[in-house]
Amino acid sequence: MVKERLKMAVTKVRKECDELRDVNMTMTEALERETKRAQKEELGRNKFRGALWGSNNELKLRRAKRDESRVEGMILGDKLKSCQRSKRNLTQQLSRTEENMLAIIDQYKEKINLAASHEQRLEDEHARVLALQMEREARERVIESLHGEAVKWMDRFALILNGSLELPRLLARA
Repeated sequence: MVKERLKMAVTKVRKECDELRDVNMTMTEALERETKRAQKEELGRNKFRGALWGSNNELKLRRAKRDESRVEGMILGDKLKSCQRSKRNLTQQLSRTEENMLAIIDQYKEKINLAASHEQRLEDEHARVLALQMEREARERVIESLHGEAVKWMDRFALILNGSLELPRLLARA
């Protein structure tokens, strides 16, 4: 179960990471398309302006390109910061998952140790029960041999008294 939970947590984190990566890729592609489109429009406008205004317009175009590259750099910086935040969040989740997994493993080890000690106690009790059974069997054999001895003596007394059954009955009662 611990492995299953860990696998599920890792899978979940990987899915979130993949989703963030997909979102980042989609955003990057959309921004690149939009930037290219805007550049084409701006280039078309600037060519028209350049034809009208000459070299002054070229300076404006260079400034515009520089400004666009700065904006793109800022946008990419923001994307990078958001990716770093998501990476930090994922790292924190993984560390929490790892701590939980270690706690579960410790609990599992404690339960295994308890089971081992319980098993040892059961084996000790079983050994005691076997010893008591052997002692009881030995006592039963002694009692049976004494009973056989008593029956033998009762039979002898009965023969001695010429078949009188009174004495053996009195002895048996005693």
